[in-house]
Amino acid sequence: MSIQQVKRNKRKVGEILLSQGYINQQQLEHALEQHATTGISLGTVLVKLNFIDEDTLNAVLGKQLELSYRKRIGEILVDQGYITPAQLAEGLASQKSFGLPLGKCLVKLGFIEETKLLDVLAAQLDLQHINLENFKFNQNITRMVSEEMARSYKVIPLYENNGVLTVAMVDPTNLRSLDHIKFKTGKDVEPVIGTEAEILAAIGRAYVGDKDTLSDLIGGDEDKDLVLESAKEEKSDEGLVGDEEGRQIIKIVNLIISEAIRLGASDVHLEPQERNLRVRYRIDGELTEQNPIPARLMVQIVSRLKVLGGMDIAEKRKPLDGRAHIQYKGQEVDLRLSTFPMLLRSRGVIEKMVIRIIDPNTEIATLDKIGFSASVYPAINRLIELPDGILLTTGPTGSGKSSTLYAFIQRVASASVNVVTMEDPVEKNIPGITQGQINNAAGFTFAAGMRSILRQDPDVIMLGEMRDKETSEMAIQAALTGHLVISTLHTNDAAGAFTRLLDMGVEPFLVTSCVKGVLAQRLCRRICEKCKQQVQVPDVVLEGIGIRPGTSFFQGKGCNNCNNTGYRGRLALFELLVPDEHVHKMILERKSSEEIKMYAIRNLGMATLRRDGLEKALAGLTTIEQVVSVSQAEM
Repeated sequence: MSIQQVKRNKRKVGEILLSQGYINQQQLEHALEQHATTGISLGTVLVKLNFIDEDTLNAVLGKQLELSYRKRIGEILVDQGYITPAQLAEGLASQKSFGLPLGKCLVKLGFIEETKLLDVLAAQLDLQHINLENFKFNQNITRMVSEEMARSYKVIPLYENNGVLTVAMVDPTNLRSLDHIKFKTGKDVEPVIGTEAEILAAIGRAYVGDKDTLSDLIGGDEDKDLVLESAKEEKSDEGLVGDEEGRQIIKIVNLIISEAIRLGASDVHLEPQERNLRVRYRIDGELTEQNPIPARLMVQIVSRLKVLGGMDIAEKRKPLDGRAHIQYKGQEVDLRLSTFPMLLRSRGVIEKMVIRIIDPNTEIATLDKIGFSASVYPAINRLIELPDGILLTTGPTGSGKSSTLYAFIQRVASASVNVVTMEDPVEKNIPGITQGQINNAAGFTFAAGMRSILRQDPDVIMLGEMRDKETSEMAIQAALTGHLVISTLHTNDAAGAFTRLLDMGVEPFLVTSCVKGVLAQRLCRRICEKCKQQVQVPDVVLEGIGIRPGTSFFQGKGCNNCNNTGYRGRLALFELLVPDEHVHKMILERKSSEEIKMYAIRNLGMATLRRDGLEKALAGLTTIEQVVSVSQAEM
């Protein structure tokens, strides 16, 4: 690295902090003088002079590695101990099949984290790696590059200094992209490096100010000019939507969906009220209310969504289901739409709609990363490798059962194993797996599918749900004839699965013969890693849940990363019950689920949902409040 390049990089550290308003020009010049005199790094000088604190410096700039010479990226990663020579060889061998650069191959193979790779690349290319998560964008700067160009080149303008525009790029070696940006902006362009995810997220934040907001389109939270007289009069107005209003409806629907996807919502609830259409997003399992929409637009909005979902817009008296495929920022997104007729006093029967948002591109969590504790993971591995039997996952709707089933299937799937599934609906397509979509209207029910699935020569069968006696008995027969069956049940805990099967009418001896294990689970909110802090919980609360007084836990204080909620993402809690001979005896005697659970806790060492949650709260993954809200106290 030349002396000029070193000086340029040192000054760029200061320029980034200056552009973000963390320091002023006088402070930068003073720090550069101290750096030149002492030889101490510019960042350290700024911290020692109290111009900026160390946490802010790290948050804004990220970690930078500097090398005094250039080497091939694979050799650098091996030399610095990030990968082994064997992993490098495997990455090089996989390059051709993946069709990706070596670095991305190593990330895809799980040999190195993308952020760590980026640090090494930044050092190799003499470039700054900047953390865009906390970057404050200037609209005057971002407008120099159109959003379309930014997304196409995966680039975002950061700041301008002395006629030089600094941009963050995924691939700063792409000279064609740099030349095009230089031509469009009329500026000299200097790149810094960032991950694709960071840059796309930054583009979403930086350009949001140029878009219409929902409140701009629809005005206030109610339509004060609308007079509610009768349902008949309301219906007579439905067909009177002009071209301009029709365009407005389409725009509002697009904004509702795009905003939900941007915020990471799993569901959108559109709920008609007397004076407006209530809009709520389910984010990390919690419903959050958005700006309401005037009542005069709600019928047309629901109709527009029904058209998107291929549903009968004339049928409003019974529940309907639909599906739609859309593109959001170049990525495929699946929508599942469901209507439910409801009665309003002054409007009569009107439809509520819920939209489930499914990203088919999201990678399926592997079994080792799904969140099993050290005691549960080996037992799950043993159960998955059984040649026959039934493995059940239980929990309420929205507890992550489908994700767990997909992790199981991904683990057992191979060229020598035939896996057949029956799902309602198929949420993710897994290559090499035969996935059946239940269609009750066409006669393809779980029971009908079980009668034909055995003729498909399966080794492993996955049932979306064991809903009734007929389906359950067929699943048991499949297990008895040498197949591994994976399915779900709706019960409160693991022990409740046995009594649920007995309540369906399944004979006790069949349950004891086939059910090899039951995994209960819940989802709770994960603490935001960016603003996590240690807190003291009142002793009276700790004593109430059986924790020693004085024990410290964690919570998020709220930041931009988590929309000031203190939470970001979700975490699974698990309870695994592997029955022994005594449990089998209790099932044959039709003992209650409480008795079975008590025995499993005392004699089998079963960790309950509450216990697993408390361990994860102690580890700083979630909060006491979240654990208590999704789990029952131990007996």
